[in-house]
Amino acid sequence: MTATPDSRWQAAARHPDLETALAEDDAGTLLMGSPLRAISDDADVDEDVRYVSGLLATVAWFMPNGNDWTNPYGPFATFGDRRSPIPADFTDADIAVLADVAELVPNLILRSRILDVIAIAGEPARRATWHAAQLQALADHGVTSEAMTHSAEQWDRGLAVGVRFRGVASAQLQEIERQLVEAATTSSDGVLAVRAARMLGDHRLGRDHAGAIAAHLAAHAEGLQSIVAQDTLEVAAEWYRRAGNPEASEDATYAIVQRLVAEAEASEALRACVQLEMALKVLRTLPRTARERLGAADLPAELARRIRESGAAAVGQMHVFTTEGGDLSRHVTELLAAIRSDDPVESLRRFAGIQAFASLSAARTEAEEREQQHPLLSLIGRRTLSSDGRTVYRSPADEGATIFGEKASTWEEMIQQFQLRVNLLGGIVLPKGWRQLSTDHRLHIGHFQALAAASPIVPSTHEGIFARGLHYGYSGDFGAAVHLLVPAIEALVRLHLANAGERTSAIGADGNENEIGLSALMENERVVDIFGEDLAFELRALLCGPIGPNLRNEVAHGLIGDSVFSSGASVYLWWLTLRLVFIPYWNALHDPEAAEGREPAVPTRESE
Repeated sequence: MTATPDSRWQAAARHPDLETALAEDDAGTLLMGSPLRAISDDADVDEDVRYVSGLLATVAWFMPNGNDWTNPYGPFATFGDRRSPIPADFTDADIAVLADVAELVPNLILRSRILDVIAIAGEPARRATWHAAQLQALADHGVTSEAMTHSAEQWDRGLAVGVRFRGVASAQLQEIERQLVEAATTSSDGVLAVRAARMLGDHRLGRDHAGAIAAHLAAHAEGLQSIVAQDTLEVAAEWYRRAGNPEASEDATYAIVQRLVAEAEASEALRACVQLEMALKVLRTLPRTARERLGAADLPAELARRIRESGAAAVGQMHVFTTEGGDLSRHVTELLAAIRSDDPVESLRRFAGIQAFASLSAARTEAEEREQQHPLLSLIGRRTLSSDGRTVYRSPADEGATIFGEKASTWEEMIQQFQLRVNLLGGIVLPKGWRQLSTDHRLHIGHFQALAAASPIVPSTHEGIFARGLHYGYSGDFGAAVHLLVPAIEALVRLHLANAGERTSAIGADGNENEIGLSALMENERVVDIFGEDLAFELRALLCGPIGPNLRNEVAHGLIGDSVFSSGASVYLWWLTLRLVFIPYWNALHDPEAAEGREPAVPTRESE
């Protein structure tokens, strides 16, 4: 039988240089983009070869958008109002060429992505067929440690597609599920086993093997240390629940608590606080009946006591980028260079450390100096108007009145200067830094979920909310970020006050017990002991009271309009939350010395 001759584009795809660039490689698709782009830019290469190579390079450089079904691939880079291509930018002719050469691509991971792009942007009537071919490429490649390290997002996307198109891709989906179950139940590579188990769980697959998956992970965790063991036990607990064995799930979760407590006992006092906070966070996920069965009914109170002794929040000092007054252009250029790193975690650390928390003592001193220089100003009452013209604040007539423990006139001046800080950082500096960060690195929701879960300061009940809020801001949707993060911060404050033994609810005259609002919670001076005076000042100034941004009230009562999507206060709130969540994460996992440098629970006083 005579073989069908190659088409024009298939002949181009068989060019030796292109075949070399497309050779099988487990390092992921991103690294294939550069050699492919080099061919497309080579003027000495045939025009058809350059065209095909350019299309393939574009596909290789697409950045996965996590679990975003409607937009699974984002641009490789953004530059202000410009960006690199996405699948929707391909013409019908481009899609036709990709469809013609897809089966000639030897790298099965890249082939799977190409077929996915064809299904997304191509003829709707053939979408299911292309998706089935996409999953077949993954099944033919097989689940390997290298693939799960460098290209896990393609299997994640493939499973999402397979579940939706189960009717036409059931055989391929079952094969991939079989390979993942095998990895999760037999692999001696703990990282591969955990990733395979997580992936199965995320897509509600492998449930018939839940017990075996859980047992394998739990057994593997016994030989591991610290953070890796905790992660493995966490996944094991999830699979025990799926297997209908709640007691084994609770035992695995409690094992995490025991490991953290043991590590705290072997650590310095201030570093131990980080581990105790995380232990309490995990322990609170267990129901009371489980804690009683495990003999840990009194452990939450004991951990809270030990946390109070060591200091409740692990908010340490990080590198701060400071500038003098004057033209900011040079300083911003230096700032952007300072936050750049090939490592996305390091870039996040540098971005979070662009500026320290606002200094309460410095703000107070500056306000008092201005009052001394202009004494008449303190005699003139201030009035604050809302955006619709309502008077929402008047300076109190009583000269002895205080706001958050500060003289009212002094606090008013402090907030006025704080607003300038928000306008400068949130309106100029942080947007430029965010644009640089999001251009250099494409982080998806999973990264922020891992960050929130590993940060001991985040309530275990709100990890997903913090993750989504931070991801929204990272993606440029600061309005959605603010609406999620403002109430999440209130929950965070309430949790840590409760951990410190403070009441966070009140019983009214009608006998009903209601939660105390954020502004009233921030009146409690223990927030200074817990978070340090500078962070407490930030939260009070940004979220509480009618003067200043007052974001909590604006969000809670629906008073904030479309300006929330681009206001400096929104950007600042997102950055502040990122810094608040990231610092304990970094201190706990990477930098013991930074953990030692944070605010103590009870500030030391110099002897008189």
